[in-house]
Amino acid sequence: MSFLIGAGTPSSFFERLGDIETALTELEKLAVPPDEKALVRASIQGYFFQRVVRPNRQLIPLHAAAAGVVRSYAQFFRTLNHVLLRRRSSLLGKQANVFTTNIDMTFEVALEQLGIEVIDGFSGKIRPRFDLGEFGSTRYRQTARFERRSEIPVIDLYKLHGSVGWRVEADGSPGERIFYDHGLERVGEVAEAYDAAEKDLIPIASADGLDVSDLAAAASSKKLTDAASRFAEAYGTLAIVNPEKSKFATTVLNETYYELIRRLANEIEKENSLLLVHGFSFRDEHIRDLILRGARTNPTLQVVVFCYRRSDRTAYEALLPEPEVKNGNVLFVTPFAPEEGTEELALDLDRLRDTYFAPLVSDPVPAADQVIQLDVRVGSEPTPDA
Repeated sequence: MSFLIGAGTPSSFFERLGDIETALTELEKLAVPPDEKALVRASIQGYFFQRVVRPNRQLIPLHAAAAGVVRSYAQFFRTLNHVLLRRRSSLLGKQANVFTTNIDMTFEVALEQLGIEVIDGFSGKIRPRFDLGEFGSTRYRQTARFERRSEIPVIDLYKLHGSVGWRVEADGSPGERIFYDHGLERVGEVAEAYDAAEKDLIPIASADGLDVSDLAAAASSKKLTDAASRFAEAYGTLAIVNPEKSKFATTVLNETYYELIRRLANEIEKENSLLLVHGFSFRDEHIRDLILRGARTNPTLQVVVFCYRRSDRTAYEALLPEPEVKNGNVLFVTPFAPEEGTEELALDLDRLRDTYFAPLVSDPVPAADQVIQLDVRVGSEPTPDA
């Protein structure tokens, strides 16, 4: 059982990408002076940093603004943990894979609060280092008296586009490695650079309908200041795949990202595998093509796409056309139709858990197999024959 989680899932706290990806891609095609192009790029990156990257610093101390999204994740994974505990067959391990294109730290914070075993690829305590060999490990607990072993649920967390909690550094050996950034120090460094450059960047009100031509016009005849240049340089040190069309090349060329994508491909190629998708728009071509190929070549794969709203199904069906899914193994699940005069209830993570996962672990009330009649009398004296 695998999950694919996209930016729509934590959208109650982190802003969605909107048209940022399209704007960054179109920017490369514009015939504008290099300084102006660099200023527009830095401005878009600044907006993305403020709305998606920087809010992660409120997750670690669990700021009140972030409590809602962390609670939703925690409740969902608590239920998933109970589902895995119900597996009694040794043929199926008590393990679930979570693949996500999100770079935020919500998964890590929620799972740590619950105390659920999670494998995120890092090993070590003092200076955790990323090691792909960590994934796929099985965990057991053993009783002290009879030494009986029982498998415990494990969540394998794959960050397909990197994470704000990753930090690339040299460790004395040739090349560089990825280390875990406990306090999001790298994000703090970029935040300082952004604060110093904010006044020199082009203001962006919203990512929806973002027109790169308008930004280029606003940058006309302006220079890229030293502060803006330092922010762009600092932003480039984040271990994330930037939201633009060229991210496919980044994913393939970088060994770590390529290996993570390969793990997703391996999981959906397994017999009788299940991929549950939530909050993912399928606009990432490399991931969409991989899932379509898996659905065609593996007829035992079942892909279940949970649509946030009923209207989203049309967009999903256009990106996952039925003729390309010859095995008919892609299922779209939409919210229930609203009653007349009421608003539609979006299929967010809480409603997904309550509607589809919580019933799997709820204990039904057993039906009575016989009826016993009791005659209880209160306040009366016992008869001599009693």
